[in-house]
Amino acid sequence: MELHVYETLPSTNRTAHEAAQSGAQEFYTVIAKEQTAGRGRLSRSFHSPLGGTYFSTVLRPTVPIAQYGTITPVAAVAVHRALYALTGVCTEIKWINDLLLDGKKVCGILAESGVDQKGEPFVILGVGVNTADVLFPTELQGQAAFIPYQDPIALVQAILSELAAYEQTIRNGGWLDYYRSHCCFLGKSVTVIGRDQVRSAIALDILADGALRVDFGNGEQEELRGGEISIRSAQFRKI
Repeated sequence: MELHVYETLPSTNRTAHEAAQSGAQEFYTVIAKEQTAGRGRLSRSFHSPLGGTYFSTVLRPTVPIAQYGTITPVAAVAVHRALYALTGVCTEIKWINDLLLDGKKVCGILAESGVDQKGEPFVILGVGVNTADVLFPTELQGQAAFIPYQDPIALVQAILSELAAYEQTIRNGGWLDYYRSHCCFLGKSVTVIGRDQVRSAIALDILADGALRVDFGNGEQEELRGGEISIRSAQFRKI
C-alpha cells in the first residue's frame, strides 16, 4: 500500500491513471484533501470540497476482464464495511456505484480500466466520501448528505484493508450476500434510465456478475449491466 497525499488535485483518478500508465504497482494510492474537477460516472462532476475523503487506487487484477464489472460492487461493500467500522453509520447501497444515507448520496465510486506502456491492464478505482461538514450547493441540497469524519487517511486505509483480498472475493462471490442485504431498493419500484427511454420496473436481484435483474411487467425481465436507476422518484412497494 503506497499512499501519496496532496492538498489539492483536479482529480485523483486522473493522477492515479497517469501513474498506472507509467507502471505504478497495485494499491498505489492517490489521496486529495480537495478536488477541483472531481468526476463521477458518465463524466458528471463530483462535488469535492476541503475536508472530504477522495482517493484513487491502482488495481492490477488478474481475474478475467469479463469479471471487471464486479470490482465496483466489491468496492461498495468495502467502503460500507469501513464506514460502519469507523463511524458506526450503516449506509445503504444503490446500484451500481453509490452509498446512501437516508436516501441521500454520501459516497460515489468510479472504476476505469486502461493499459499501461507495457501493455499490462489496470483498473483505477476512485472513491469519494462526503465526510466534510459543509453546506452543499443549492442543486445538491436534498440529494447529498455527509458522514462527519475528521481523519480521511484512516478511512482510506480502512477501505484499502477491506479491498486487500478483492480478487479472492470476486472469485468466490463473497461480496454478493452482503451487497444484497444492504441494498435499499431490491423488491421495490425503480426508474430505469436508459439512453433512449425511461421505464418503471421492479428491482428483483443482484447477480453474481454485478448485473441488476429487473421486471418491467407483463413477464418482461432484463439484466442490466450499465445505465442508471433512480429510486428517489419511484413509488416504493414490495413485490
